[in-house]
Amino acid sequence: MKVKAPLVERIKGHIRGNPISFHVPGHKGGGHFLDTGAMGWDRLLQYDLTELPGLDNLHCPQGAIEKAQRLAATAYGVEGTYFLVNGSTAGIIASLLAATRPGDTVLVDRDCHLSVYNGLMLGRLKPLYIQRPVDQATGIPLSINPREVERTLGRDKGVKAVMITNPTYYGVCSDIKTIANTAHRNGALLIVDEAHGAHLKFADVLPDSAVDLGADMVIQSAHKTLPAMTQGSWLHINGGRANRRRLERMLGILQTTSPSYPIMASLDNARYIMENTGARRLEEVLGFARDARLEINALDNGLFCPDSEYFRARGSFHFDDTKMLINCAQAGLTGSRLDQLLRERCGVYGELYDTVNWLGVVTVASRRQDLERLVEGCAGINPDPAGDRATLPAFCQGPVPDAGMEPWEVLNRSCVSVELARVQGRIAGTGVVPYPPGIPLVCPGERFNSEIIAQIREYISHGITVKGVKDGRVEVVE
Repeated sequence: MKVKAPLVERIKGHIRGNPISFHVPGHKGGGHFLDTGAMGWDRLLQYDLTELPGLDNLHCPQGAIEKAQRLAATAYGVEGTYFLVNGSTAGIIASLLAATRPGDTVLVDRDCHLSVYNGLMLGRLKPLYIQRPVDQATGIPLSINPREVERTLGRDKGVKAVMITNPTYYGVCSDIKTIANTAHRNGALLIVDEAHGAHLKFADVLPDSAVDLGADMVIQSAHKTLPAMTQGSWLHINGGRANRRRLERMLGILQTTSPSYPIMASLDNARYIMENTGARRLEEVLGFARDARLEINALDNGLFCPDSEYFRARGSFHFDDTKMLINCAQAGLTGSRLDQLLRERCGVYGELYDTVNWLGVVTVASRRQDLERLVEGCAGINPDPAGDRATLPAFCQGPVPDAGMEPWEVLNRSCVSVELARVQGRIAGTGVVPYPPGIPLVCPGERFNSEIIAQIREYISHGITVKGVKDGRVEVVE
């Protein structure tokens, strides 16, 4: 009989043996948790095991985990897949460290996640940033221009890796195939943070996944867009250019030696579900999303829900239509206010809001009634011409701040906490990051300027959490 999900089945077989635990973890399969039955801990904790005989070891897989990873690699059509239990963060940093040596230069999409900048510091790498054009109507950064990548790589020789995000948190996709060919032609590896695109492989009507477009390493947060547990991600390697042995070494350094079996089992399960029902379910939920967009755009209250046709018309290469993006600028609302209204009026919780946009994520687990509830909530919102309008359109609009020192140099310097009003011209000791989406306004080693300070103040005033700011103070290099 064909094995559906080898790790899941191996864990279930272990549980059926009614084992007595003299091993970690200390809960011994479900004891001494508050509200054990009501919370469902009693069942989940049976899966929370350790490296027992037959259950394999993530750091030297030879059994069920190896089989599960191999099945995932087959599902994605790649040479190898690694389970990540510390989220995509571990995979992004491991990929950067595997592709470079200290002192190397990396071409970085400025709209990358905070983990990329942490990887630059840990690897003592020099960033060379590439900016995206911006859609003025929504404030959303659009696709990377492949010609800009080619110009930059032709001008700055010696770049070892190109690091981009695709799709972005907002769902915008770039021309990965052309960028990959350009990177390889100039002797660089292409690493793609596809945290929000683990589902792309399974639907022909969606943008292609980077695993099929020439990327050397692709990191995906399965937990974001597939039926997997939080922190469950995977890293795909392809093409033979990346040093696989070095990558495995970096993953061994960065990943916990006590990996979560429930997370790994959920990755095994997610792969099986997507292989067998993913295409059908994605087609269904994309239909739900399409209908919801039409209904929201028919409302006479200023809310606007763009789709792939909208973004392609504005020069983007593609857009992921599982992202329910609602622009609320013409309704006189900020994204945070729209999020509050949807929570209070219809119990709808979004994934992200910025100064003028709200974002919801639709997955194979979404239901038609979920989208209907969203439409209902939007229909009950009245425009507010005198509302709390933002003067800044969205995240990361300004030019890259001047660098006072390399990011890794900051790690070896003392820092002090200074009031935001007094930081202009000072060097940032840590990233200042609106979260979500986790894209820095200023990175360690860059100088604060008046524009950045104004952005920080406005985001905070609109209820957006800004990591790196505490009680109106930020860390700067002494």
